[in-house]
Amino acid sequence: MLHHPGRPQALIQAAALVTCLASFSSPANAVELYGIVDSYLASTKASGEAGNVVGIQSGGMSTAFWGMTGAEDLGNGLKANFRLEGYFFTDTGTAGRLATDTLHSRNAYVGLEGRLGEVRLGRLSNPMFLATSQFDAFGGSTKFSPILNPLWAPQYGRYIAGDTGWNNAIGYYTPEVGGLSGRFVYGLGEAAGTNSSNNAVAMLFLDRKPLTATAAYQRTRVGPGFPTGSWAQSVCVGAAAYDFQWAKAFLEYVGTRASGGARFRTDTFHIGTTIPAGPGRVMAAAVQTNIRADGQAGTWRRDIGLGYLYSFSKRTDGYVNVLYDKLSDKGSGTSAGIGIRHKF
Repeated sequence: MLHHPGRPQALIQAAALVTCLASFSSPANAVELYGIVDSYLASTKASGEAGNVVGIQSGGMSTAFWGMTGAEDLGNGLKANFRLEGYFFTDTGTAGRLATDTLHSRNAYVGLEGRLGEVRLGRLSNPMFLATSQFDAFGGSTKFSPILNPLWAPQYGRYIAGDTGWNNAIGYYTPEVGGLSGRFVYGLGEAAGTNSSNNAVAMLFLDRKPLTATAAYQRTRVGPGFPTGSWAQSVCVGAAAYDFQWAKAFLEYVGTRASGGARFRTDTFHIGTTIPAGPGRVMAAAVQTNIRADGQAGTWRRDIGLGYLYSFSKRTDGYVNVLYDKLSDKGSGTSAGIGIRHKF
């Protein structure tokens, strides 16, 4: 594990700030502290890796994070708000998801909200991650989800370039009308004389239960995960879910197209379901990604997941998951884990 000399002091200061803010509450100005703690025991191996790794890991169903938020009523239907959120590893206590993460790498913004919607300024969560994770039978897990792993996790391909959060961003979030709402985020690269380092994403979300659906488009020019030689990527997502009560069905398509010296294209198809069973639910999904690159033979990646989420209470649950991963030109890999998640 890498050592970060500046982080302990930063975390102490953050803890003191959280304690101070959490103790201050009034009808006019209240600060809420919240988050998720998630740890699991697992044996993990992605396709092509030499062998399984066994140990305690962090974030089996949800990436562990803490946050605080608050709002002030300004009158005339207008309010100001803020949100600060940071990731952490529950197995080591280290801040972030990666060594490069900042203290508030999930969200750090201030905003104004009124009848016409909300505007946010700062570091903002990428709506493209929301579009892909909301239609995931595994509830947005980046460790056991057959759809999120190939789209976002580096060891499984990471076919969507750019982070799940964007710096220097402005976001507009529409009010809901007839179950339809929209999220639009623009990340400024802040490079003089050019917009070649700017990112943009648009997402529409329909909530007409028992039907939910989304359509999203993203254009990224900076961030992690770009194929070698590519300078920009476009991503299209279309997904829907229908709750039959006895089961919930998920369908999702994700297409990526990378521009530049090496054109790289992927098409990902996902089908999944959750089935209520006792105090929890069974989760199952199958995903195939077709991969094409200029000058190379086409390949594919196939992921199949099966799990059970047991609800101890509204805030605490346990889970058992298995994920099978296979690249067409490499040996298969299987990961299995058992863990517990608590929301506060």
